[in-house]
Amino acid sequence: MEFVHPERLWFLFFLLIPIVIHLFHFRKRKTLYFSSLRFIQFLEKEQQSTRKLKQLLVLLSRLLAFTALIFAFAQPQSKNGEGQRSGKPALLIYLDNSFSMTAIGTEGTLLSEGRELAKRMLQTVSPATRVLICSNALNHVEQRFQTKAEALRYLDQIESYALTRTLDDVLSWQQRQIKKHQELKEKLGQIKQVFISDFQQSQAQLEQQKPEANQSFFAYQLKAQQNQNAYIDSIWFAKPTHHIYTDQMLMVRVQNFGTQAKKRLELNIKIGQIKRTMFMQIDAGAQQIASFPYKEINNGSVLCQAHINDQQIHFDDTWYFSYEVPNQTNIYLIEEANSSPNVAKAFAVEERYKVWKTLPGQVSSTALAETDLIVLNGLDEISSGLREDLLTAHQNGQRILIIPGEAITFNDYNPLLRELSLCELGAPQANALNLQRINDADPFFSGVFEKKQQKWNVPMVKKAYSVLNAANSSATPLLIARSGQALFMRSNTTAFLWTTALQTSFGSMVNQSLFPTILLRCAEFASQRYPNYAILGKDAQIKVRASHSNEAPLRFISAETEFIVQYVGTPNNLRLQIGGTAALERLKAGLYELKGIETLAQIALNYNRIESQLKLLSKSELIDLLESNGIKNCNFNQIKEGQSLTAIELKESNSYWRLFLIFGLIFLLVELSLLKWWK
Repeated sequence: MEFVHPERLWFLFFLLIPIVIHLFHFRKRKTLYFSSLRFIQFLEKEQQSTRKLKQLLVLLSRLLAFTALIFAFAQPQSKNGEGQRSGKPALLIYLDNSFSMTAIGTEGTLLSEGRELAKRMLQTVSPATRVLICSNALNHVEQRFQTKAEALRYLDQIESYALTRTLDDVLSWQQRQIKKHQELKEKLGQIKQVFISDFQQSQAQLEQQKPEANQSFFAYQLKAQQNQNAYIDSIWFAKPTHHIYTDQMLMVRVQNFGTQAKKRLELNIKIGQIKRTMFMQIDAGAQQIASFPYKEINNGSVLCQAHINDQQIHFDDTWYFSYEVPNQTNIYLIEEANSSPNVAKAFAVEERYKVWKTLPGQVSSTALAETDLIVLNGLDEISSGLREDLLTAHQNGQRILIIPGEAITFNDYNPLLRELSLCELGAPQANALNLQRINDADPFFSGVFEKKQQKWNVPMVKKAYSVLNAANSSATPLLIARSGQALFMRSNTTAFLWTTALQTSFGSMVNQSLFPTILLRCAEFASQRYPNYAILGKDAQIKVRASHSNEAPLRFISAETEFIVQYVGTPNNLRLQIGGTAALERLKAGLYELKGIETLAQIALNYNRIESQLKLLSKSELIDLLESNGIKNCNFNQIKEGQSLTAIELKESNSYWRLFLIFGLIFLLVELSLLKWWK
């Protein structure tokens, strides 16, 4: 056992005072005059032993009462693991700098309150204490134990960070740094680990921990003045493709987290040259989808953003996005001499589609790499070399449309179909091939039909190749025959397959109005070279289909920053890395120009909305989570009125001053009872 204030034990010398009083007080003699002393002498001898016992018990109770009170004011506490405390003391402080900590507290943002609270803690530790400051970055800079002065300077450098960390991330990282420091440098004695955070429910992930006996834990929960937040949750378009002078509609979903309704929330939209403003009314805890119809007047890359004016947290008030209205889509048509000419005719109706025709044996790898859509039109055989070229193009993000010939070699087709996640084909069959249903709810047909039709009974083809593994395939059927088999299907939006040939022996598919519509739709999907947006802290890569030479570095360029981005993949299929520490520290939400020697794409980055809903862990939830995973007796403090009014006590929770205070009162009551009731 140790004492927080051992100097107060000197008051034990005052216990001599009641002992001296006791000795001198009971030595007094009184003279009593009686006519006969015989009876008095008998009484005195009979009660002498009883009085001595009472006097000793009174003295003992008084001494124990004073001793217990002195011990209570000296604040005794137990210390486990004495053998491990011979090293330097250590203080580890985790300061949560996620975006939820930008909420407004009593004395500024929660992050600034946490920073000042950590500084106050550092002022209380001894100069010999080893200090480790960490935030959500958990980078190489934070791996080093620092002096008090260095730690104070580093706290001023911590700003909000795009990545959130779970409790398991932080605790496991701290344990590794403690172990490494003790192995490489010095032994640590008492280790105190402090967590300063608002403790969002998204952080409540923790695996079993095995802390040492010399480790103690302290949690400080910061709370905002208002637990309210309105934010843009996501955006999407009614039509997945964009063409100039066509009608389009933007959808924006806004969430209102909190107990107060938003009666006049301003939403501003900018789509290239188009600007709109509307006011929304959203009930507490509800969401609303705002729709913006417009006619596409932009061309090329279109930079967009949606913004709301919210008063509490601002990182999620703006959603950035971009898209491309293509000037030209390149189509590489691989066909035999007897293939149907109607495929090329379907693409010829639009000037923006540029078609190059070639025979299967004359495929150019260079031309193949520069195309958007590759069409296999009526091939009976697919060589192994062509199959490898097609798979490489597919991995590079190019779309592939397959229309089989009238006598295909299944051993050539099915390996390719498996690699493209499409269904394999079997022998032709001619039963129940009338069109029964169009999957018009699929994004592929978005905006194609003015109204939905529940049932069709249209004769489409005479024959179609049977589908062998439909139940085990991830392909999506888009045209379904009365027999239940797919006449047309897609794998994501990267590969498409007709199950019927275009020759007259299979029917008159080329005369159906759906045929050119579907071909043009495949070409529209092929024109998309990069996503509308990416999420920092969630998406590790952004796939961009563009030609790039290794001679110049790839850069993200905005009005505020320029960042050299790492990438993997082939020069025609770039996978940009945005998941590393350097990217998260340098990149902010916004619109970026992707540039090599020339501009390749316009990339929109947004912050993850995981902390937009301000759901906090309660004291009992946090303590239960820690204790159920091996961390016992965590000292919890909740800060509502500002950090400056919070008492900082980084001492262990197994203190016994209250117990000794109770003992002192009990012994005092025993003394009073002896004096009053023992006559």
